[in-house]
Parts: sequence; C-alpha cells; structure tokens
Amino acid sequence: MTLPKITQDNVHMFIPLKVAKVVERMIDEQEITLKEALITFYNSKVYAILEREETKLWYEGPNYLYKAIQMEQRGEYLDI
Repeated sequence: MTLPKITQDNVHMFIPLKVAKVVERMIDEQEITLKEALITFYNSKVYAILEREETKLWYEGPNYLYKAIQMEQRGEYLDI
C-alpha cells in the first residue's frame, strides 16, 4: 500500500489531532481554560507555520509543538 503524498491541499488532515494534544497540555500545565488554550494556539505563529505543508512542522509531535508554543509565549526566537 502506498501512502498518499502530503500536499498543501491535504495537510489539514494531520492538524486536528496535534492541536487537540497541544491544547490539552496547555490546559493542564498553564491552568487555562479550553477556550483560552484554543484561542492562544490558533492565533500563534506556531499554528500559522503548522498550516503550511512546506515547513514540515505537521510532521512533528505534540511535545515539540508545545515547546514551540512555550518559546513563542516567552518571546523567544522560533527556529522552526
């Protein structure tokens, strides 16, 4: 079985599960509400990069994405 090629048109299939895992961790560790976590994540630079297939950020796991969100929140340079 050959896996489909990931393109900008289908990269969205990989994003919801990753968002859910990162948001869950944000709620647990930052003690914020679901709404606050979703708004923070969807308005982040990390999410903007995640949406672009060519960055391959969609390939990374939730831990990597959470650490990137933390870096962004601290105003650190995102090397992604």
